[in-house]
Order: sequence, then C-alpha cells, then structure tokens
Amino acid sequence: MNVEPWGTTGPGASTPVVPAIQYLLRAHGHAVVVDGDYGPATTAAVSAVQSAAGLTTDGIVGPVTWPHLVVSTQNGSTGDAVRAVQQFGLVPSPGVDPLVVDGDFGPITQERVRFFQESWGLTQDGIAGRETWSFLSTMQPGPRPWPLVKVGATQATNWRVLAAQHLLRFRGAPIVADGAYGPLSGEATRTFQMTLRATFISTTLGQLDWPSLIETVRLGDTGEAVRAAQTLLPGGLVFDGDFGPLTDAAARQFQSMFAPPADGIVGPATWFALTQRLFD
Repeated sequence: MNVEPWGTTGPGASTPVVPAIQYLLRAHGHAVVVDGDYGPATTAAVSAVQSAAGLTTDGIVGPVTWPHLVVSTQNGSTGDAVRAVQQFGLVPSPGVDPLVVDGDFGPITQERVRFFQESWGLTQDGIAGRETWSFLSTMQPGPRPWPLVKVGATQATNWRVLAAQHLLRFRGAPIVADGAYGPLSGEATRTFQMTLRATFISTTLGQLDWPSLIETVRLGDTGEAVRAAQTLLPGGLVFDGDFGPLTDAAARQFQSMFAPPADGIVGPATWFALTQRLFD
C-alpha cells in the first residue's frame, strides 16, 4: 500500500487502464477483444484469473488481483503483455510521439519505461515489472499517487531527495540534508513511519508518509520545512529556510500554473503538485 499504489478498475469502466487489462488478459490466454470497454467478456476473464489464483471472483481488478494479472516485460519481450505497457503511450514531453503498440519491447519502449520510472521515483531498470505496474494501474482519471523516495536515490536521480531530507529533519531526524538518500535517511524514514503506524514499515518514503511529513508554510515562516519547499519550487531559489518575498513569488507563480489558488501558501495541494513531474 505504501510503495505500490494499485488502482481499482471494474465493470463499466472505460478508462485508459481498461485496454491494458485486456491486453494482459490476452497474455494469460483469454481471447478478449481489446476495445477499451470493461464489459461482460472482460469481467468473465478477470473472474477466471481470480478463480485460478484462489481469489474472490468479483471481476474487479484491484490491489489483490493486479499482482496476479501483470506480466513482467523488458527489452526483448514480445506479445500482448508488451502491448499492455505500450498502449499507455508513456510520452516524456509534449510534442513527442506516443509509443507504437506493436508488441515489441525494444530500446524506445525501454527508454520510455525508464522515464516513467524516474518520474515516480521507482527503480530505473527499464523493466515493466510489479512496481512499475502498480503506478501504471493508477493512470486514469482520479487521485494520483505520491512518488517514492528510495534508498540509493540522489538529487540527480530523484529531485525530491533534498525535500524529503529537509522534511525529515523538520520532524526531528538527526540527518544531513546532502542530496544523497542513503541508509541514514532510510532509517530516519523507518523511524518516522513507526510513529504513524504499525504496518507498511520500510526505508522507502511513500503513499502513507508524505501527507504526514509535509508542513504548510507561508510568507514569514522559517526553518527546514521552508527549505524543503524551496528545493522543489522552480526559479533557482536559495535554500536558506527563509520564506521571504522571493519564495512567496515563486510559490504564487507555480500555483498559478499547477495548484490554484495562487495564494503563496504551500499547503497539501501545493506540496502534492510540487512532487509531480509537471515541468522539466
């Protein structure tokens, strides 16, 4: 749950995730038509997969069913499981053509998968496996997941590392905010998680952590939470922990584009938008 934000899709849906489910069903030998319509045939095929796995046969693809449905693919793979990944398009930036859904996992598909992984803080191995699919399954209208920050990440590979470290420091962690999310940062994350809950404890910062880790900051505030926001806001701010006029202006400009209202208050909605890949 904390590191795998599986979505839920069921009968009647017509979201971008439905064709992916249908291609995966075909990869499992079910002769469904890939029409993007989660109708009776798709429901029956999902129920068959659930029955074979000993799951409740409700025909709904949710967090329990997805791991039994996904098929790991990588460079050199072919077939409908590859098409399931390709049909998402995985466009890295405006003006770039979406992937050709040809069932051939070649270098371009691998590059797009790596970019998708980098966008969400996942392991950047170019393999569309369980972790990557847990995020692909959320690619439909509705709430978006929080990204991950994992041990081994650096500010260069995951631009959220410094923000995470400053927020952990704000919550009392005795770590250095050096842009390298190593074992000490991971243990600080684990310690923080244990103050929140008794399960889903790990060294990875994920879905259940961010909402409690962030802190609303605004003009006049100072400290580690302000530094965290400054590392994420565009505009080349100095990470001095002083929420002054320049930080206020940067926050308002960002909000005007991605997280209205542009009131300069970095609250939950603005923090969430700042962790997403909305600009390069």
